Amino acid sequence: MTAAELGVPAPHKRRAWATAKSLAVELPWIWVFLAVVAMWAGIVAVSGRGLLGTMTAAIALAPFLVIVGIGQMFVITSGNGNIDLSVQYTMPLAGFVGISVMSGGSGRAALGALAAIGVGTAVAAANLFCILVLAIPPIVATLSVGLMAYSASSLQAQSFSALPDPGLHAFTVSSVGGVSWLAIACVGLALVAGGALHRMTYGRALQAVGQNRRAASLAGLPVTRVIIISYVVCGVLAAISGLLLATYVSPSVSIGQPYLLNSIAVVVLGGSLVSGGRSNVVGVWGGALFLLLLTTLLNVMNIAVATQDIVKGALIILVLALVGTDQGS
Repeated sequence: MTAAELGVPAPHKRRAWATAKSLAVELPWIWVFLAVVAMWAGIVAVSGRGLLGTMTAAIALAPFLVIVGIGQMFVITSGNGNIDLSVQYTMPLAGFVGISVMSGGSGRAALGALAAIGVGTAVAAANLFCILVLAIPPIVATLSVGLMAYSASSLQAQSFSALPDPGLHAFTVSSVGGVSWLAIACVGLALVAGGALHRMTYGRALQAVGQNRRAASLAGLPVTRVIIISYVVCGVLAAISGLLLATYVSPSVSIGQPYLLNSIAVVVLGGSLVSGGRSNVVGVWGGALFLLLLTTLLNVMNIAVATQDIVKGALIILVLALVGTDQGS
């Protein structure tokens, strides 16, 4: 009897399957980019839009999600349930504070940016105090701190009338060759983050801590310092994204709302382990483009918002299965 008759896959099929599994492990982000291409083709087919225009629009909006997603990735990579639920509240508060400071006169954009970074650092410090000193679980700690930041944003919004710096606004909306300057800067940020994760001592320690915190501690790695840096990076990047988004549109207490679950989704969709220990910066870009194009496709198809959430959830689960985020992988 032949191998086919016995139900045994042919050698070339076994090799193809082995190659696919190898790619899933070595390049887990490849699946989300395949999903991006599928969403892109779907939008063009359904709406008749041009290929270039569709992707250009997505790339223009992706940086805000990529920036906060990279910060979230640092925290998630540290493992042990670490996650930052305060990002959606840090973003509007940083926007209000940063724009308030920079509106005091010309040439104050840098001061406004520093003020926004200060907000992100302060929120991160509060998160770390609750987690490391009070031993409150990260989910509860960051959500509680975030709600306090939300209250501060609400107070700011009541009498807010400041305008963003014209130069900074021009930076967020301008482009070169059809690609926004913000997207180009965000690619640079991704390169820096990738270098920090895979070339610096901190990055290697971060992944070791995420894989097994006790083993990392026994090996003499500075576990507490690694966690502190991760939360500070997340808070600062959320603040920067919030300031840029508030400058791009307008300050609002709700501008960060879509970025809570999306900042987590882009990390996991991009091939990082939600249990920690493995991160992928390239995948964050893929996850951001996928979510934006998916939303665009559903809007083009006139799908109701409630139904959109069901479709998004189902497709994200499908991509997660292809990414291979199995904790044992």
